[in-house]
Amino acid sequence: MNNFPLSLYILALAGTPVLTAAGPHPYAPELSAKIEQLRGAIQAQGLPFQVGLNPAMQYDRERLCGTRIELMPPEYLAHEPGGFENYEVQATPAALPKAFTGVFSTVKDQGQCGSCWAFSTIGSLEGAALKKRGAANGKVAGDGSITVSGSVPALSEEQVLSCNPWGWACNGGYFAFDMLMPAKAGPSGYYKGAVPAAAFPYVGDAVACSIGRDPSFTPVTRWGYVGGSASVPSVAAIKSAIYTYGGVSACVYADDSFQAYTGGVFTDPTYYNSINHAIILVGWDDAKGAWLLKNSWGPSWGVDGFMWIKYGTCNVGLGACWVVD
Repeated sequence: MNNFPLSLYILALAGTPVLTAAGPHPYAPELSAKIEQLRGAIQAQGLPFQVGLNPAMQYDRERLCGTRIELMPPEYLAHEPGGFENYEVQATPAALPKAFTGVFSTVKDQGQCGSCWAFSTIGSLEGAALKKRGAANGKVAGDGSITVSGSVPALSEEQVLSCNPWGWACNGGYFAFDMLMPAKAGPSGYYKGAVPAAAFPYVGDAVACSIGRDPSFTPVTRWGYVGGSASVPSVAAIKSAIYTYGGVSACVYADDSFQAYTGGVFTDPTYYNSINHAIILVGWDDAKGAWLLKNSWGPSWGVDGFMWIKYGTCNVGLGACWVVD
């Protein structure tokens, strides 16, 4: 298998693909041709995943991938293992199952705003809230379809996008757990927790911060990095965190083939020394050698909005962090 970058097999998209908000999605012929080029590259390299047209491909990747690790606030170092806000040492279970699916909420769609960091933040908090309330673990059916743990509470990504204290928006941001901790509430941009999605619905843009009166709050009680903020923890450490907390927010490098993924185990031989996208890892399967990744590009992307991604591919797991409601 050679290491020629898959992204080089796809030319820049020509023109503006046409998609409708509802009903069938007519795609530009040029985009279909690019997909065929990518399929040829995958087949030539013997890679075990499939690509195809999907709604996320209507956008440039820069409009989807807005995670910027350089925007991490310095105070977040306190959440690294051994820091004063991550002093609890989680023991790795003696024997973890060969396959496991954690607790996680419904897949959402960030649209053409680079707000993946906000969706990863809120998605992990929703999962923590579901786990606290005793929700069932998600399920992977025999046909590969995925069932989530629940859809309540549905929390507001728009609050995180439009009200955060760091000025993060559609062109870049990072995990925003600190702004949702009651212990830090008070200063502008810090709250007692996340408000319901109905109190500040998502509009796909950073707008004036406007939250309904007297909302309820779902708090981030604690959160911490599994390893370090700028490193990929071991497979065993990530498994332990998913097993304990239900899922972990994490970073990955999403390239053209990632964007076009429709099934199989995503395995990209290209080496990347950076990340650009935030997701949630919610399970694993050792038979596949892969994580179950929850994305925020809608349920029509990937496998019901999820991806199986091989351990170690595209820096997946960098900055993995857990959260407790």
